[in-house]
Amino acid sequence: MGELLASLIHLVNSIDPNEGGVSSSVLALNEAIIQEGEKSSIHNVSGNLNNYDLSEHFGIIAHGLWQWPSFQALQIHKNTGLPYLVFPHGMLDPWFRKTYPLKHLKKQLYWWFREERILNAASAVCFTTEEERKLARKTFWPYRCLEVVTGLGSMSPPQAARRRAICSNKFPVLNNKKVLLYLGRFHPKKGIDLLINSWIRKSKENEILVMAGPLEDRNIFIHKLMNLSKKANSPILWTGMLNGEEKWSMLELADALILPSHQENFGMVVAEALSVGTPVYLTDKVNIWREVVSTGAVMVASDDQEGIDQLLEEWRRGKHMEMAKHAFSCFDEKLHIKQTARKVIMLLKQFSKPNA
Repeated sequence: MGELLASLIHLVNSIDPNEGGVSSSVLALNEAIIQEGEKSSIHNVSGNLNNYDLSEHFGIIAHGLWQWPSFQALQIHKNTGLPYLVFPHGMLDPWFRKTYPLKHLKKQLYWWFREERILNAASAVCFTTEEERKLARKTFWPYRCLEVVTGLGSMSPPQAARRRAICSNKFPVLNNKKVLLYLGRFHPKKGIDLLINSWIRKSKENEILVMAGPLEDRNIFIHKLMNLSKKANSPILWTGMLNGEEKWSMLELADALILPSHQENFGMVVAEALSVGTPVYLTDKVNIWREVVSTGAVMVASDDQEGIDQLLEEWRRGKHMEMAKHAFSCFDEKLHIKQTARKVIMLLKQFSKPNA
């Protein structure tokens, strides 16, 4: 990503927003660290760090497991003594072990061969929630590392006048409708089939469900969801991927965001929605739920059909209007990423050599 001049380096396999929340997390954390007065950059190409002088750097953050960033962080640490942190970003969740047992077996072998040593040698392994930290202990053996809950979140949204009009003009069907928004990838773990089933049975004419996310032509699961959605009497709008001002416009326009996931490490979109005053309905499998449920801006239910039905019914009753009053304060107190940036900087400087 250009000449490497930063004092802190993020290593990440990809920053493509179509691949999920890790990329947006890395971009937000990098920006927050810069706003704290530190130099920070993102490196998403394996092996090229060998050409740089790292003597002025005070640390490395490896994002994700199983790919080159965590291994390269270990190699740099061995060669230079630079401390490194590892963010698993939910990749130690036992949900994957239960859902994909054969893949888990392969990962357990790799864990014995390499990954466990990488986490054990890290200055700290950073978890975004207490729930993620607890779940991580139940997945691979042996498990030895220094655990730190650093949190996560998003930056304050960019300022823009009349941003809501962007999506209302692009999608006129939204006008004069109560809007319930799902924004994210379309993956079986997201519980979207439960949401559509509930919508088919319970939606009304003045309501619309917006499904915003990348529509991949070859994704069989997406085609199944879209066919299922044809049974609904009330409209379901498939917008495709929304980025930049379009994404923020839809978040502002929505009466509420819903995240019906069976597994979700953090849910960056939860922070983004709350940052523009939009309340959130989610399941207790979104790891951030314990941190935000007491704020009044978020409603939580189980990740089964009964739970999603409950969330939809509360939205229909207008519960979101009261919840919206607490959205901004929930974001500022719990989910602004500046707190995470400060913790990360403190950790790396704590473990840096005095002359680093």
